[in-house]
Amino acid sequence: MPPPDAKGRGHANDHALLNSLSPEHQQHPRNKAAEQKSQALRRKNCGGGAVDDKTALVARGRLADARRWFTQRGWEVLPQGIRGQRILQWGADHAWLASSDNPKRSVRRWCRRWAPWLEPSKIDELVASTETSNKSWNHDQCATVLEITVRDRTALGLRFIGADDDPDYEQRRAAKKAKNAAANRRWRAAHSTGRKRGRPKLEVPAWKAAGYKSKRTYQRHKALGIVTAQSGTKNTRCDLSKNRTHHGIKVPSPTRPGIDLTSINFDRFGIIAVRIMSGQNVISAWSSAPR
Repeated sequence: MPPPDAKGRGHANDHALLNSLSPEHQQHPRNKAAEQKSQALRRKNCGGGAVDDKTALVARGRLADARRWFTQRGWEVLPQGIRGQRILQWGADHAWLASSDNPKRSVRRWCRRWAPWLEPSKIDELVASTETSNKSWNHDQCATVLEITVRDRTALGLRFIGADDDPDYEQRRAAKKAKNAAANRRWRAAHSTGRKRGRPKLEVPAWKAAGYKSKRTYQRHKALGIVTAQSGTKNTRCDLSKNRTHHGIKVPSPTRPGIDLTSINFDRFGIIAVRIMSGQNVISAWSSAPR
C-alpha cells in the first residue's frame, strides 16, 4: 500500500500493473483477485474511503424518502435560506455515501438537481467540505433536518427517516403495537375454526368417572347391578369419614369397659367413688353408699 503522501503514485502503479498483464493472466483467479484488490485501493486512494453496501443502500433509501417528502411539500427545488442550506449539506453527505464508485460526481449531480442556483465554485466548495465531513446521520437526525414528524412518516410510509417529535420512541412503539395487534386479529379471523379457545374438555370414561380402576370390573358390577364407588376415590373432606377427626387420626368408638365396677370392693382400698371418662364425657361412674 502506498504511503498517504503518495496517493497519485500508488494509483499510477496499480494501473501499470494491470496494463502489464496479458488477457490470459487477467482471467486467472489469482490475477482476478489482485485486480479486485487494486480496484479497492483505487477507491480508497481517490478520497473518502470505500463505502460498504449497507451504508450505500441506507443512503439511497434516505434520498428516496426525501424526494417523496419534497414532492408532498410541493418543492421542485430546495428553499433558499437557512433551512435549504441544512438540507443541502444533508443531501450532499448522503449523495456521497450513495455512490462508492464516484462520490464527487454524485454530490454534484444532486446539488444541480435540487439547488440549480448554485455557482460552480460553490458546488466545488460543497464537494470539498463533504469529502471531510462526518457523514454520521441517524434516522431521527435526518428527520430533524427535514422537519418530519411521526404523522408525516406514517402517512408517507418512510422507512429510512425517523421523526423529530418522538425522542423516546413512545409513539412509534404504540403505533407498531397497534399495527401488530390488527394483523394478529386479521390472521385469527382468516384461520378461525369456530371452536372455543383453549384445549377441548377431556372426556372421562364412565368406569373412571365411577371410581373404578378396571374397566372389566366396572362392566361386571354393572351387569350385576352393584355399581358402587370403589376404594381410592377422593372424599370431599376427611372428617366426613366415620371414626375420623379433622386431622385424620382414627378414634375408637366409645364403648363400655368390660369390668363390672359393682363387683369390686372399693371400700377395702378406701375408695369411695370411681368415675371413668373419655375426654370430657363420663362413660361409667360408681360411688359407695353413704354411711
